[in-house]
Amino acid sequence: MREASPISSTSAGRERQSERSEASTTTTSASSFLELRHASTDHAIFVVVPERSFLAIDGVGEPSASDFHLATSALRTAVDILGRRLRQARLATATRAGVVECAWSPPRPLPPAELPAAFEDRSKWHWCQLIELPAQATEAHALAAIDEARRGAGRDVALVRRLAFTEGSAAQLLHVGPRSSEAVTVRKLFQAIAEAGLQPDGRLHTLTLADPDVAPHGLGRSIVRQPVAGSKAMV
Repeated sequence: MREASPISSTSAGRERQSERSEASTTTTSASSFLELRHASTDHAIFVVVPERSFLAIDGVGEPSASDFHLATSALRTAVDILGRRLRQARLATATRAGVVECAWSPPRPLPPAELPAAFEDRSKWHWCQLIELPAQATEAHALAAIDEARRGAGRDVALVRRLAFTEGSAAQLLHVGPRSSEAVTVRKLFQAIAEAGLQPDGRLHTLTLADPDVAPHGLGRSIVRQPVAGSKAMV
C-alpha cells in the first residue's frame, strides 16, 4: 500500500482526481482482497465490498478507552481459538489473521456534512469491532469458537458474536497517524465522495493495518472506508 503526495490544488490535479473517481465508480464486480486493502493518502479509492463474515463485539466510546481495548483482546482470543480448531481439524495448516476493523455509528442520526466533525469526539459513538473469518470457517466453527471463548472467560453470555454483511460500493482513504486525528481523514474522504457525485450510505468503517498503540510514534496506519450511494455508485 503506497502513500502519495498531497492532493494538488491545480486544475490539472483536480481533473486527474475526477478521472480516477469516474473510472473506479464504473465497475460492477466485487473488488479483490488486494484492491480492498489498497488505499492512498492522496485520493479516494472506490471499491465494491462483497459480503463478508466476521466475529464481532459491540460497545460504546472512544477507541482509547479501556473497554475498547478489552473488547479487542476478547475478539482476538475468539479468533485464535477458531484458528486452532481449524488447524486441529486439518482444514488449514495456517490461517492468516484478519485485521481489527470497526464500524462506527453516531449516537443519533446526523446529516453527512456533520459527521466528520462529530467523529472527533466518539465518547458516545457506538462501535462494532470486527475480525473477518477465514474462508475455511463455517458458521458451526465460528459458534464453537465463540462458546469456547465464553467458557474460558467464565461468562454466562458470550460477548463475541458472528456477523455477516455486505457494504457494496464504498470509498476509502489511507490514514497515517494516531486515532485521534482520524477525523481529518474522514473529512477528506467525505469531500471526495461529494466531489464524485455520491452520498455516504452506511456505517463509517475503519480497518487497522498498523495499530497506533504498537507502531512507532506517528506511524499507525488504517483504512477509513465509507459505503456510498448515488447515480455513479457501483451496483
